[in-house]
Amino acid sequence: MTLSPSLRKLVLAIHVITTMGWLGSAAAYIPLAAYLLNNQDADTIRSAIQMMSMVVNFIVVPVAFASLLTGVALSLGTRWGLFRHYWISFKLLFTVIALFMLVAYLVELNHAASIASKSTLSSTDLSILKDSIHIVHPSGGLLVVLVATILSVYKPKGMTKYGWRKQQEIKNSTERYTTPVWIKILGSAVILLLLLIVALILFN
Repeated sequence: MTLSPSLRKLVLAIHVITTMGWLGSAAAYIPLAAYLLNNQDADTIRSAIQMMSMVVNFIVVPVAFASLLTGVALSLGTRWGLFRHYWISFKLLFTVIALFMLVAYLVELNHAASIASKSTLSSTDLSILKDSIHIVHPSGGLLVVLVATILSVYKPKGMTKYGWRKQQEIKNSTERYTTPVWIKILGSAVILLLLLIVALILFN
């Protein structure tokens, strides 16, 4: 299904707005998390956790999923396709990774918010609330979304085997398929990133 020009512009506008909203809210979240980690006052820590929970639940998560859905709609509804170009496939992969990190962090944050709702916080509670996860996860997610955004701006050349095969069916050409160098480099970086994420999950 191909989107009409007017509908494509609408979806594109929503995609850009939600992606920028995701980046902006994540970037604004990091200083708040840093303030939390460097504070010793129990009431301030409690308030910071509750504010962070509201930001993530009501701003970051909705715009993140909206960004993913509109991005997929744009790919499927235009000539680009979802798996024909490497930059789109990698952008999708990065967005899914960022969402996975976000959801994993959301579980931890909601647990922290339930602890913060206690009338009295023990030293153990405070140590849980001041876990470094509050800045590690958002920073990692922000970095991944930035890479995905850069890919969507520069659109580096390179078609997947599937996209190349579809193109050859139209051109009826015998040109050989070659994998772009940037794909090999970025692919190695993605594998290292995934291994790092798995290590953080296993040893957290």
